[in-house]
Amino acid sequence: MHDHYETLQVHPKADTEAIRAAYGRMCERYAPERLEGAAEELQQLARQRREALDHAYAILSDPQLRAAYDAELAATAVTAEPDDAVQEAPAEDEELDYRPLPPAGRQERPPGFDTQPTRRRARAQARGRGAARPPLPEWVAPTVIVAVCTFAIVLTTLITTVLWAPTPTAVSGPQIIDPNVADPAQPNMEQMLSQFEAQVISARQVVNNIPDHPNAWLQLGNALYDSVMVLRERLDQGDLNVQSLYIERLPRWLEAADAYRRASELDPTSALAHADLGASLCYYGQSINDQNYIREGTIEVERALELDIMEGRALLGAGICYIFADPPRRSEAIEQWQRLLLLPDVEPGLIFQARQLLLEHAQ
Repeated sequence: MHDHYETLQVHPKADTEAIRAAYGRMCERYAPERLEGAAEELQQLARQRREALDHAYAILSDPQLRAAYDAELAATAVTAEPDDAVQEAPAEDEELDYRPLPPAGRQERPPGFDTQPTRRRARAQARGRGAARPPLPEWVAPTVIVAVCTFAIVLTTLITTVLWAPTPTAVSGPQIIDPNVADPAQPNMEQMLSQFEAQVISARQVVNNIPDHPNAWLQLGNALYDSVMVLRERLDQGDLNVQSLYIERLPRWLEAADAYRRASELDPTSALAHADLGASLCYYGQSINDQNYIREGTIEVERALELDIMEGRALLGAGICYIFADPPRRSEAIEQWQRLLLLPDVEPGLIFQARQLLLEHAQ
């Protein structure tokens, strides 16, 4: 079925005036006097074009004929099979007439008007019949989620450490703070706690999405661990609000321990899971003065050392559990922290904690 709109090079929504103007311009371009002296082949092509223009204009200029033509054109477009368009696409070796036709005026052909919609649609459909992309492996999505959340939590922790953590000072004596002088570097406790709470919420969401991934449980344990440790480190400041909130959050040590335990169940060879599980239990046992938790925690950190004797967090946790024992196993604790200081490529935070513990308990 011939597309009369394409013949006149007008938009299907063009009004009568636009169609009349397009017809006049197209007829003028194919007028016989303009092709005098041209090859017979071109004159024959011009005659065919004029006949097609006359036929198209006769239909599109008559409202009734145009309405019937539009209905027939719409029905043809709806019922046409997709394969028909592909079959109509010319083969690569088919000879085509590439001699350009005179362009239509700007008023008759709006910007972006597709002069060959059928051919382009056929080529697009032909390309779309290529082989589908293979699906991604099932492990990709959980791994990406854990990696993104881990990065977010680590970034948040680094920002918190840089902005709010107290700067280590030289070991020349206790730091003297005048309570009457405001310290501009003093952290905003509410902002700090909100930051750690955001980490806990994010880690819980990850666990809910991928409950069978050990790293997700490790991150949840770390978030819970940090949210209560930040209060424990400030207990000696004498802030009653901090002390009250720490007591309120004591169960989080056990929540963290449960998260680490789940991670160790999913990955029994994870020294990190056993080390942090043991440290959480020992901190909780020391806080409520219950040696049962400390003994259980000691078993876990020693298990971590069996899995990886070079794991810094296992050495740090072992020393903590030993020092909390009753009676304290001071010499063994000091030995673990000293071994930690000798390890290559240890996290600066672990080095700092080990040195602080040695200064506190080696005397």
